[in-house]
Formats: sequence, structure tokens, C-alpha cells
Amino acid sequence: MKAFILEKIADRIKKYKIIKKALRVDDNLILMQFDNDKYYFDLTKGSGDIYINIDYPLIKKFKAPFDIVFEKKFTKAKIVDAFSKERILTIVVKNQNNFKSEIVKIRFEFTGRYTNAIILDEEDRVIEALRHISENISSRVVKPGVKLEELPSIEIREKVFEINDLEGYTKELFNKKYQKRLSQKKEALLKRIDKKIKDIQKKLSLLEDEEKLIEKSNLYKKYADVAMANLYKIKPYQKELRTYDFEGNEIIIPIPSLKNINEIGNYYYNLSKKAKRKAKNLHIQRNYLNEQLNFLQNYRKLIENAKDLSELKTYEPPKKEKKEDENIAKFYYDDYLILVGKNEKGNIRLLKEANANDLWLHIKNYPGAHVIVKNNKLSLNNDIIQKAAKLALAFSGRDEGEVDYTKRKFVKIKEGAKVEYGKYNTIKIKDKR
Repeated sequence: MKAFILEKIADRIKKYKIIKKALRVDDNLILMQFDNDKYYFDLTKGSGDIYINIDYPLIKKFKAPFDIVFEKKFTKAKIVDAFSKERILTIVVKNQNNFKSEIVKIRFEFTGRYTNAIILDEEDRVIEALRHISENISSRVVKPGVKLEELPSIEIREKVFEINDLEGYTKELFNKKYQKRLSQKKEALLKRIDKKIKDIQKKLSLLEDEEKLIEKSNLYKKYADVAMANLYKIKPYQKELRTYDFEGNEIIIPIPSLKNINEIGNYYYNLSKKAKRKAKNLHIQRNYLNEQLNFLQNYRKLIENAKDLSELKTYEPPKKEKKEDENIAKFYYDDYLILVGKNEKGNIRLLKEANANDLWLHIKNYPGAHVIVKNNKLSLNNDIIQKAAKLALAFSGRDEGEVDYTKRKFVKIKEGAKVEYGKYNTIKIKDKR
């Protein structure tokens, strides 16, 4: 944050009369609405700035002690003063709580690694702070009840330039930084997804061929049948049996080391069963890995097509997946938990474990993922239904289409993950890019 721009912003804030709104809209982004203008204070460490009248969604409702105090003391408060010193902006307000007026300050410190928002009383004692700083971290302590020490004065060396449109300048600055953050976040998430995709592709490449195992199983069975029919021909210490099969073709059967040669039939029958069982299990394993691969490829596309950081935050996969979540993906949006079946096992589990009033969603007339929105309320707003429907489409490999939704209690399981349902609504989703 440039000091000379901070001075211009302080002069501008000083002209307003009242703060209409004061809340945190993202982890490091604070909104203060002065009259009809919205100021966003970006408190990202080492990259802080202020943006005026940008369009930024509320990511989630923040309920930390800082957020409660900030909203209570600054919403509808009257502006007394605003001033900047070096790279610190202080806004002084007067509020009316419980028939008692109070002077409080918020101090935005754009100081690199110690960038912070600190709420102070009239005597400069800390009421709350976005980031508490203990004695172990710095000699300048920032925590409730402690009088805030002034930072040592520093010489500001920066290039000063003319800004004719301060609002336009901050919007352009925001867009550049935002797109860079969006790109970096996407790149990091895609890297994690790509690593998982590569791991699954490697596992698939190492699987044996089912047809070869079936051929091997049939050959072992043939060995067993022919050997038992020609048991009388086998001599002690013989390494192989040369004879003819039941179609008249010459066949060479290796003779295993057995205590009792009469067991040669059982020996080859067991090998045949093992090869057949392995082929069957390989088919199941291959299907499972392909389902996981398909899920991750859809996941990758979802992240790639995300338009903003709030979307990416919703889609962000866990760094470490728990064993119980290997068939089900979890997403959080506005305090709601959305569950998506990664494969048939996951879909079946979702159907069995969902509560009666949970919302169930599925793409219309097309195979795809079952989606459950955990819900203990009577109804859900359209926004959460839209988000869940988009996930139902994305994990069915589609960008647009219709999604049916209803309460879980109206969904009847027919077989596996196949269902029939009633009392449903349909929503159309189109991913605009």
C-alpha cells in the first residue's frame, strides 16, 4: 500500500458522515460502506491495499471475536476523523450503544508481514484485532486489553504519481491483483488434482490384462482335465506330460512337484480358480479406478472453469483425504455441507445415510453423481440449490442441463444407486463462460 495513496483515501473518508455497513467478507478482506460508497480493505500480508466500489461477494459469515466487535461498534457509527501516517490509516468514529456514546478507532496497518486491522478505544487500548500478536512473536504486543504501542517512524521512499480517478485506479489495481491470485490459486489446486490423476493412471497401467488371466484360467482347467484323463501315463520324476487333448491336438503339460501325483488335477483346478478370481477382481478394481479417474477429470474441469476465488474456495479439495471419504466428496458453501458421490459405492452410501429432509439432486435423465445437501431447516434458498445443482452437472460430465431435486424422503431406491422419485422440482443450469 503506497503511503501517498493512503493519504488521499483518508482525505476522502473524512468527508463521509456515517458508516452504513462494517463486516469481513473474506479471510483478509474487510468491507466498510461509507454513505453509498464501499471500501474494501485488503489485509493480505505483504500485499495489502484498499479498493473502492469493487464487486466482491460475501464468501461466508465470519463470527470470530474481531468480526462481532467490528460489526457492532462500526455499523451505523458516525465518522469523527480519518487520517494516515506513513502506511497506517486510522478511522475514528462515534457510536451509540445502550444509550451511551463511545469513541472507537480502527487502525489499518499496511506493514508487510505484520499487516493488521486493530480496533482501539479512545485511550488506544486494544479492544480486538484481526490478528493477535503475542510477546513470543514481537516486542509490540497486539491483544485485547493491552495499550497499543506506536510503531517506530520509518522513512517512506516511493514514487509519487498523479491519480485523476482514485476509484478507477483502485478498481484496476484490484482486478490485476485478483486475476493474479485467481490464476495462482487455480494453478495450485490443478497441480494437486493432476498429481492424483497421474497416480491413478499409473495404477491402471500396472494392472494385468483380464483376457490373458481368463485364457490362463482356461488353460489350467484344460491341464487338469487332460492330466486326470491321462494319469496312468505319468511316470515318477517326469517333468512334463506329452499327450493329446480332447480335440486331438498335441499338448504339453508341466508336471509340478507333488507328494502324490493324483493331486495334479486339484493343483491345476486351484490355479484356474485363482486366475479366474483375479480376473474378476481386476475388473472390479479397474472399474473403481476408472470411476475415480472420471471424478477427478470432472473435478479438474470444475476448478479450471471457476470464475472467482469464492468458487475456488468452495471447490478446494482437502489436502488429506480421510478413508471414509474416498467414495464421497465434501464441499462447504455458506455453512451448508454438500456431499457428492464419486462412484456407485459413494452414491449408494449417500442414499442410505441421508436424512429425510436432506435435499437430493441428480441430473435429469442421464447417468451421474448423486448430490446431497445436509439440511435441518424447512427450506433452502435458491443460491444453495444452484450451487448443488452445478455440482450435480459437473460430476456427471456436463456443463449445462436440467437437474431434478427433492427431499430425500421422496426418493425410493430400486437397485444399487438406481432410484425413482416424486414431488420434485427441476432447475436449469448453464455454465456461462
